[in-house]
Amino acid sequence: MGLILYPGDGDTSSPDVAWSYRGFAAFRGRLAQAEGFTLSEMWGFGGELPWSDVSTTLKPLLDRPDDGGGELSAAECAAIAA
Repeated sequence: MGLILYPGDGDTSSPDVAWSYRGFAAFRGRLAQAEGFTLSEMWGFGGELPWSDVSTTLKPLLDRPDDGGGELSAAECAAIAA
């Protein structure tokens, strides 16, 4: 079982990526580190820091459950695309 990120536009030549849950967790951890914070210190990831203490456009991707988190909206994707 794992996670797949794709644009959902039906274009099979578009970039898609698939990870195991562990691989996706590592990816999100590196993204958080690049944004200047440690994901494991955040609420929902074993820590106590609230997400309101962090300013990042990647929040829609980082602050969501691995299982049952649903799809990102078009607006959320546009915000994190940069």
